Amino acid sequence: MKKPLILTFVLFIADQLSKYIIASFVSYGAVIKVIPFFNFFNITHVSNTGAAFSILQGYNFAFTVLIAVILLAVAVWLYFNANKITILQRYAFALIFAGGLGNLTDRIFRGAVVDFFDFGINYLRWPAFNIADSCICIAAGLIIIDMFRSKEQITAKNK
Repeated sequence: MKKPLILTFVLFIADQLSKYIIASFVSYGAVIKVIPFFNFFNITHVSNTGAAFSILQGYNFAFTVLIAVILLAVAVWLYFNANKITILQRYAFALIFAGGLGNLTDRIFRGAVVDFFDFGINYLRWPAFNIADSCICIAAGLIIIDMFRSKEQITAKNK
């Protein structure tokens, strides 16, 4: 149970440190080409007042903070109160905690989430994101993998 929570702490610190570096040393809107081939990967300092991929953009600040707090509280409750939780689920929750706390910290102390990873091909761009967003997306993937794995185990037991 300690390793996933240590991972949460390490990823939270990495997220906040990366955002501090971007906010301190990269001008807002500046683009640093990392992989210029097809304009594939840039570091671009932008901000997001909404949720993931700018969902809820333009909503009241207090509303987005409240949603984030509620979702984190539900995740913490599930983590500590679930009857059976697999190792994969523990690590998925650790990633959710790191991502949720990272972006919530930005909302509270910066008024918006700092995003900077910018991928795409030429002018077709994926919305900019950060380490916290990556944690949440990877967690979703782990949960999906665990669901398929669990379904296979249940099917095997019933045969």
